[in-house]
This record gives sequence, C-alpha cells and structure tokens, in this order.
Amino acid sequence: MKSMTRAALVAVIALVASLLMAPAGAAPRAAADPVTISGRITPQAFDLESFAMRSPIEVRALAKVGSAWETVGYAATRSAYGPADGIELDGSFVLRVAAGHPVVRLKFAQRRCEDQYDDCYHDAPDVLTSYWNGTASGALTLADARDIALDSGPVADADITLRRAPKLRLEVSPSIAGVASPGRVLTARPGTYAPGATSATNVWWYGSHDGSGDSEYDRQVGTGPTFRPTSAMLGGSLRLEVLPARLGHEAPTVISDYVRVTSRSSIAAKAKPAKRKATVTITIKAPGVATSRVHGKASVYAKGKRITTVTVKNGKATLTIGKQQKGKRTYTVRYSGNRIISSSTTSLKIAIR
Repeated sequence: MKSMTRAALVAVIALVASLLMAPAGAAPRAAADPVTISGRITPQAFDLESFAMRSPIEVRALAKVGSAWETVGYAATRSAYGPADGIELDGSFVLRVAAGHPVVRLKFAQRRCEDQYDDCYHDAPDVLTSYWNGTASGALTLADARDIALDSGPVADADITLRRAPKLRLEVSPSIAGVASPGRVLTARPGTYAPGATSATNVWWYGSHDGSGDSEYDRQVGTGPTFRPTSAMLGGSLRLEVLPARLGHEAPTVISDYVRVTSRSSIAAKAKPAKRKATVTITIKAPGVATSRVHGKASVYAKGKRITTVTVKNGKATLTIGKQQKGKRTYTVRYSGNRIISSSTTSLKIAIR
C-alpha cells in the first residue's frame, strides 16, 4: 500500500473512532446567535394601530450580499399571524439579524395591500417608506441610510418618526401597445399620474384569462418596457402591472386590461370563374399553429354585403358564389379567426363570365 493511501486510511479510521467515542447526547456546535436591534417608531399625524390594521407596518434589516441588498432581519406590527419579532402598538420594536452580517441598514415601510377581495387591493401605502440614518425623520433612499454595526452586540435606540405618505394619483390607466402574437414586440404604456412619476417598474403577467377578472393563477413572465410573446402562450392572455415612482411619494400598483395572445393569420384566395358564378379556394396560415388547429369561418363580401359563409377546416375552405352579373369586380374574403388565431381579410378580383 502506498504511503499516501495508508495515511488517508488512518485519518478516516481516526475520524470514525472519534465519533464513536463521543458522549451520548452530545449537542453539535451551535451556530452564532442572531444580534438584536431595537428602537421605537413614532407616528406623525396618524394612528399606528389604525394604519396597521389596514396593512402591517414593517421594519427590515438589509445587508449587502454581493451586489444586492437582502433582508436578513424582519419585524412587523403584531397580529395573530405575524412574525415572532414584532412592532408593538406603542411603536417599540425588536428584530433579530441573522448571524454573519456585521453591518446592516434599516428600512421602515407599510406593506402594500394585495388582498383582491378588500377595498385596498394594490392601493398606495398610507405610510411613507423611510430608512434609518440616525435622525428623527430618517432618509428617503437606501443610499442615504446609515450603516448599523453589529459586531459589538445588540443595538438599541434605532428610533425613527414615520410620516403619512403623499400619493401619486392615476390619471390615465396603463395599456399594452402592439400585436400580441408570437415573436412580435409589445410595448408597455405605463399610464400617467399626478404629480408625474419619474420612473416606473413594468412587470408582465401571463395566464389563461377568460375576461372574468380572475388573475389568481397568473404568473410573471417578464419585466421591462417591452415583451415578446412565445408560441407556448397562444390562447392565453397578458397583462401589464405598473408600479410608478416619485421620490417622497407612495404609489399604487396599477394593472392594464388583458390582451389575448393569438397567431396572426394570412389568407391566400384563388378563384375559378364560370358563367355567372365562381368557385373560390381559400388557404389560411397562422405561424406557430398546426394546420389541424386552423379552423373557423370564412365569408365572401361584395360591396360590403355578405354573399356566403363556409367552415374552415385544417386551414382550407372552398365556397361558391353564384347569381353574379357578368364582368370584373373585387370581392372581399374574411376569415373569422378563433381562440388562438386572429382574423384577417384579403381582396380578390374575379372576372365573372
């Protein structure tokens, strides 16, 4: 046996022996205990209890992890379902920061109400979001917050005064611009607000929405000012969720109407004229859709008057227009579309004999 192999084997045997000889019930080494931060929230021109009943007030300890700020400690106004660490109705609070984070910053905010069965669904918070910076009024941005060092143990007197929030008011609702078809670019129109928003966060949601207003099962599929639907989304619907922003204000989360994702159809029509009639063959194509799913109705019109309608099956249909006067005229062929395919129209010149 080589000396390195023998040494490794001896080390393993020694480790196993040490585990076997450990006293029964010996506890593993405990991880470092969390560090507490305590303080008091003073509400200015509002009642903490009544505001918290509408939606909880929160305090978060934020630590820089890599390039992002992450929540490493949390407390909220007390409730039957609240966290162990809480904010009392007199404003006093204690939160515990997970071990391994020697420096944090504190964020104070009111949780946005997201209960769609309540009147406050997506409303702007009533309390202005603030960050602890060692002064009574705090700061409006995380960048202006002050670090709290935890390497010396618990920290007390992280006091702050919270104010009622000036709010942005919706003037024009957000909407989605463009054709909702696979590969096409949709553009977010975030709406307008008073006073004017200086920025807006756009979130795209997708679901099998049927127009009833139930968005419970929608899922987030993108963020940003534009979005491209995929073929897998055909038949479903997209909506845009917008969170406008202006420093020193709180804003509602606003939602656009739904748009259905469909494939954009195209029509190819050929005519075989005869005496006082013509036979028209129609072919419908829809990108990303199998021909077996291309169905619906096709109609022919002359001077805006419908002449006949037939059923489209597997992307094809044949129809006959009869009792036509001799001569050359232009007809309009319209395809109705279906749940996953948009309607379309084309024109066709036929010389009736």
